[in-house]
Amino acid sequence: MSRRNRRGGQKTAPPAADKRRTSASDSLVNLVAGLGDARDKTSYSRYVLGGVIEQQELETLYRTNWLAGKVVDIPASDMTRAWVTRKTALSDDQMKPFYALEKRLKVKKHVRDAIAWARLYGGSVIFVHVKGQDPKTPLDPGTIQRGAQLSLHVFDRYRATRGAGAVVMDPISEMFGQPDTFRIAGTALEVHHTRMIQFQGAELPWQQFTTNGYWHDSVIQRLYDTLTRYDTVNQGTASMFFEAVVDVLKVDGLGEMLGTDEGTELVKKRFGLAAMMKSFNRMLLIDGNDDHSQKTNTFAGVKDVMQEFKTDIAGAADIPATRLFGKSPDGMNATGDSDARNYYDRVNSDQEDQLRPPLELIDEILMRASMGVYPDDLELTFNPLWQMSDTEKATLEKTRADRDVAYLTNGVVGEGVVAAELLENGTYSKMTPKDVELAKQLAGPLDDPEGRGAGEAVGRTLG
Repeated sequence: MSRRNRRGGQKTAPPAADKRRTSASDSLVNLVAGLGDARDKTSYSRYVLGGVIEQQELETLYRTNWLAGKVVDIPASDMTRAWVTRKTALSDDQMKPFYALEKRLKVKKHVRDAIAWARLYGGSVIFVHVKGQDPKTPLDPGTIQRGAQLSLHVFDRYRATRGAGAVVMDPISEMFGQPDTFRIAGTALEVHHTRMIQFQGAELPWQQFTTNGYWHDSVIQRLYDTLTRYDTVNQGTASMFFEAVVDVLKVDGLGEMLGTDEGTELVKKRFGLAAMMKSFNRMLLIDGNDDHSQKTNTFAGVKDVMQEFKTDIAGAADIPATRLFGKSPDGMNATGDSDARNYYDRVNSDQEDQLRPPLELIDEILMRASMGVYPDDLELTFNPLWQMSDTEKATLEKTRADRDVAYLTNGVVGEGVVAAELLENGTYSKMTPKDVELAKQLAGPLDDPEGRGAGEAVGRTLG
């Protein structure tokens, strides 16, 4: 007997590993209840990547499925419809050439289109072309002179392909690990990535991103199964109406009559005439031995099923049902305001993450081309999508006024500070910076250091 057998007998071979799982996992297991073990059918469930939607089907969905179209268009429209406000020390007259060029180049429309095509296809670009500059070379906004001729072109991912040129190896660059040039489909034109302002769809992990041609996913990809189920329910419900009421006739000897061509024609003629004569205000004539009845489909519960599918789609699209379907929310005292506010907050977050860098670059290019200068103090602010009602505005102004009175009475702030905030908030449409300066002077000492009275100083300001 071997030493191993003498010590503990023959050892039992370890159980074979579960071939269904190749890695360890943590999950709830209850051997008595059969939860999580081999007997539990849910333990065999796996998520498998189905087919990626091809370009043609994406375009067909966008053109023919109104829900798919709205899922693509609504966020793109909401991210741009209120547009932006630009604050700078430059006067309105000095900014006029910039605003004129922005309008002529249709910047707002191009940005909206770029966001929409990125959502539909997974990516898009705005090609900034400066006349006289080689598109293959990097774009330096500082080299753009006043009067430079610009043009903007929007290309989706299938019209601006990736993969040409060397891979960017600078880890500081946003393009690190990606090709540094684009090729315009159908042409021999290659464009450096700095001249392509990129917009992305639903972001993918790096490996999926590279295998997808250095582009992200269409937002429709995640909604595909949900949209299919919703359309199936819609079509099934519509089909039910064709058989909402079905007439049933029991006829003795019908099988024998259908056994011959002559009998078949007689049946068609007989009951075709009966169906033609039957209506709401007419009689149905049948033989005394025949039996007539009706089968009626019930639509009870269909509305609830449709509502659940609508909720599913709204959640998958991350768009409130009130915005996606144009439907008021259900329930007592339900207004949908909280859903709308949450949605607009998310849109604002997307604006900050996705729109601010492209718009700041576009602004610099357009300002240098129209005014010859790019102000260092330029501040870009996205205009709010949520608009308060007149009652809400009045309540807010009353709260602010009470606060200002309390702070002024206790000497925390002066009239100039309050006036400056009133101007910034746009409380009074006719208020100007001169009014703010006047408030500051009136709040100051009666005599200025040079011996002039406050009235004289104010008169000089108004003059």
